[in-house]
Amino acid sequence: METISSSSRLDFKNLVVSTKAKVLMRDVSGSACSGDLLAIMGPTGAGKTTLLNVLAGRIPFDSGTINLNGQPFNKTQRRRLGYVLQDDIFLSNLTLWETLYFTAMIRIPDQVPQQEKIEKIYRIVDSLGLRKCLHTAVGDIFSRGLSGGERKRANIGCELLTDPDILLIDEPTSGLDSSTAHSLMKQLKDYATQCNKTIVATIHQPSSQVFHMFSTLLLLMEGKMAYFGLASKVTEHFARLGMPCNQHYNPADFLLEILTPDISSKLEEENTGKIQILLGKEESSCSPYKINGSNVKKITKDRRHEDVELVLVKPLSEDIVVEKSIIGEGETTRRWSTSIWTQFKMLNWRSYKQSKGRIFEKFDLLQAAFIASFASILFFQIDDSINTVRDRMGLVTISLIYWSFQMLITTLLGFTGERAVVSKDRAAGAYRLSAYYLAKITSEMPLLLSVPFVFNTAVYWLAGLGGVDGYFVYLGIGTLNCLMMQSLAHNLGVLIKNVKLSMMAGNVIILGGLLLGGFLNINPPDWLKWVKYITLVHYPYSAIMTYILKDMDDVWCNQTSPDFYSQCGNNTTDVLTSRDVLMGIGVELPIYCYIMTIVIVTSLFYILGYYSLKLKRV
Repeated sequence: METISSSSRLDFKNLVVSTKAKVLMRDVSGSACSGDLLAIMGPTGAGKTTLLNVLAGRIPFDSGTINLNGQPFNKTQRRRLGYVLQDDIFLSNLTLWETLYFTAMIRIPDQVPQQEKIEKIYRIVDSLGLRKCLHTAVGDIFSRGLSGGERKRANIGCELLTDPDILLIDEPTSGLDSSTAHSLMKQLKDYATQCNKTIVATIHQPSSQVFHMFSTLLLLMEGKMAYFGLASKVTEHFARLGMPCNQHYNPADFLLEILTPDISSKLEEENTGKIQILLGKEESSCSPYKINGSNVKKITKDRRHEDVELVLVKPLSEDIVVEKSIIGEGETTRRWSTSIWTQFKMLNWRSYKQSKGRIFEKFDLLQAAFIASFASILFFQIDDSINTVRDRMGLVTISLIYWSFQMLITTLLGFTGERAVVSKDRAAGAYRLSAYYLAKITSEMPLLLSVPFVFNTAVYWLAGLGGVDGYFVYLGIGTLNCLMMQSLAHNLGVLIKNVKLSMMAGNVIILGGLLLGGFLNINPPDWLKWVKYITLVHYPYSAIMTYILKDMDDVWCNQTSPDFYSQCGNNTTDVLTSRDVLMGIGVELPIYCYIMTIVIVTSLFYILGYYSLKLKRV
């Protein structure tokens, strides 16, 4: 059940945020208290989202203070804060139920029974009107799913599951019709008052019904404050400045008009002294509510059967009472709501659900079937002789290169699709990075390896490359190659955010290995012979060829061409062993050297992938 939070007060004062190019926010102040709905309004580009990001600790500020109950708002306290982003970021293949279930299992403490978590999901689903689409996939631009309004409510529902003390919401009504927006804002207002929560929401252009739900209002214009105080008193404030609002006009539309830069410029020309107060150019506060030692009194009032301290705030022109609750010491919270095992288990479950449809995409399966058929027909029951060495080299090359590309593309696309979701979850402190990374590898591994397993099995037996022992070696080395490419793709996906650029880098690595690794040119220039040892695909190729050719019968040189096997030279009476043949195609080391190199490189890539994630703060 939702808890009734202890009374608290969030204060921010004189916040300044800038980049190298411009100042995004200048001297913005305000406060939000338990039971209140603070609305932040302003035209596009006014700094509304920037302010929310600063309060959530997601972007730094140059100067100013943010306090909770008089103490600096630290990282530990922010773990009891919920943040609903403007963009509704979800994994597309999961249903709404699966999305909410994952959030509940991983962000509600382990001490809460699973049945209670499920009951809470249903309560929130019913309150947000999402029951009818509970088992609908979220969807994306490629596949239909939840509507825009349903996604927005689902986004809010995920945060409500965590029962935050402070809830920040960026544009909760965007994309909603007026009726749905009113219903949603009423639910949020009731949540704030009934559970003693603090809600701070940015609103671009609310209806008049929604506007009158606001407890307090902060108006921003070009990163500066235009007003902070009771929402019910904002029209009176601007009326005193000579800008009255028509009685039958939506106050929100009126405020946006006077805050629009073009209109404000005209007003400034007409009444310079008054508009300066609006733009905060006077030395006095641009808010009509000035809080300092001379005009703040403390009174006590019984509210919801508990003693709450209230602050009497004296406006610049008249006395108005604003209820604000204050507590002494902030509460401490655990860093992680759930254990690493719970996080790993649920992340594994979510990743499997999301990846299954992408990896087993029907066109990819059809492509693999066609290529396996072509290779099996072309190399059907190939002879085990020196005359077919080149043919077997070609078959091994096709198999390795094809699955190298498939592993690279599938892993990169999967990671790119999850990047935004993982960033959102990590910013909210939902789970450990190590739990995510380990779950990502282990959940996709059986899915990624299942199709290559069938492909290599069919090709090996139809081509007649060897016996049972050779089959397991062929399959094992092919699997190691897939894992090596998966680990490489993890690093490329993390380090290179542009998916096209990361694919290009992967293509260069694979095709460069194809050209320099001994596949196409077995007699490179002497100064380039060493390059094959830094190409990744050289090692699985050499390991497979070593095992396939190890039992080949010795051959007289007069049965071969010295152009292919330089060991024969002009002496046609010598005998070529399998080792000579391997040396002739550029395979010079024992098989265990190649296999151990693959294992070491793959392990290093997996370790580097984790630290790359940590470095990039994904």
